[in-house]
Amino acid sequence: MPLQRHFLRGFCASAIALLLAACAAPSNAPTPSPLPVVKNSVGVATQWRATAGDKAEFLRFLPANLGDLLIVAGSPDRLTALKLATGGTQWQVKLESPVAGGVGAGNGVIAVGTLKGKVYAFSADGKPLWQAQASSEIVAPPAVGDDVVLVRTGDGKISALAISDGAVKWQYTRQIPTLTLRNFAPITISDGIAYTGLPAGHIVALSMADGRTMWDSVVSQPKGATEVERVADVVSPPLVNGGSVCAVSYQGRVSCFDRRTGAVVWSREASSFSGIAADGNKLFLTDDQGHVRAYERETGRSVWDQDKLAARIVGAPAILGGNVAVADYQGYIHLLNEDDGSFVAQLATDGSRIAAAPQTFSDHLIVQSQNGGVFSVGIK
Repeated sequence: MPLQRHFLRGFCASAIALLLAACAAPSNAPTPSPLPVVKNSVGVATQWRATAGDKAEFLRFLPANLGDLLIVAGSPDRLTALKLATGGTQWQVKLESPVAGGVGAGNGVIAVGTLKGKVYAFSADGKPLWQAQASSEIVAPPAVGDDVVLVRTGDGKISALAISDGAVKWQYTRQIPTLTLRNFAPITISDGIAYTGLPAGHIVALSMADGRTMWDSVVSQPKGATEVERVADVVSPPLVNGGSVCAVSYQGRVSCFDRRTGAVVWSREASSFSGIAADGNKLFLTDDQGHVRAYERETGRSVWDQDKLAARIVGAPAILGGNVAVADYQGYIHLLNEDDGSFVAQLATDGSRIAAAPQTFSDHLIVQSQNGGVFSVGIK
């Protein structure tokens, strides 16, 4: 995940070489752990495989679900609807410019953003509905809900577009630090509130109706002597779970808040640019070293730490059949036991990095690789 100075690409810093794989010398990065040898005790298999588009280095496109369809954005400018059950192509459209943030879906509408800040909306059958021009590049998947499409742009704005015609209903603007991580994180919508992680370690709750700030809380305070050391951005989607909303920052903390007031429920030191997931009474996190960790969801007590994937550029966790699923830079999917973090299964895909977080829809774990492959994985 590259750093940005006023959102200009290509700024590199050896202090975070793992994040800057695109521009840092290989010698700066830690040596990846060897692939764990796993004897599968859980029957995991590929249900189907499809293609989203061409090979796309460093993109983090997330698939979106709309009814019985899986919507995938592919490099450079392809939008495809697949049948969730089989992977068969339902329809496909070619956009006028390259896709940037990815695709979002909801309320019967599909929205996708481009490098030039154009937002396109389509119906469930692939028919164009409207176009809108945002203020800059769309950096994250649009979020669709409550009759609006939320788009996040590279200049720090969140814009709510009317789901009917793309007209701007409200905007939220936040001053951003000089140095930030490039934020691919989608906005989380729940019960009329949009939760989003921000640079400098903040999480904000916005009213979907009018963009009013319901609360603004600190996941972690930036600290350190240099700009690089003070990067503490929240760059993964907040997780709403029961009465709390949780988030994790880079070089900071993992924290859970009361979703009504924003008051801190618990907070622990952690650093992640991948994200978190929850199941039952546990919260799971992939840290910036490639460790997968489990915490007690109500208290934040550490439960286990799986370190055998260190430096394998492991993505965010997801839940499949009561197991924790993570994917790495070689395209392997690893299933871990929720109770103790032990490996229970392993599955290869196409050998390329899976940067985006796996998505669980019904009994399908969907992963999208940087070679453009889309895989549905299930428990036999």
